[in-house]
Amino acid sequence: MAQIDKTTQFNQQLSITAEDGGTVNYATLSGSIDQYGVPSMSYYINDGVIYREHLSDFRTAWSAFQDTVFAEADKVADKVANTVAE
Repeated sequence: MAQIDKTTQFNQQLSITAEDGGTVNYATLSGSIDQYGVPSMSYYINDGVIYREHLSDFRTAWSAFQDTVFAEADKVADKVANTVAE
């Protein structure tokens, strides 16, 4: 029987409100956690001009995103460790 792996996915769009009232996404944050609690994260800058104009906001959001993924990864890793210990 083939093994089915469970992963947890995280995604966040960073955006601004344009002068015309529309929304412009300038960055995409992505993360995942595998079944053992190992995290993986990346980001993609959709609009470099807006990114540079909102660099501080981006860095704050990226740090919060990482904190969220790491916290969940710790929970998964602890659960795996407790399961193995039993």
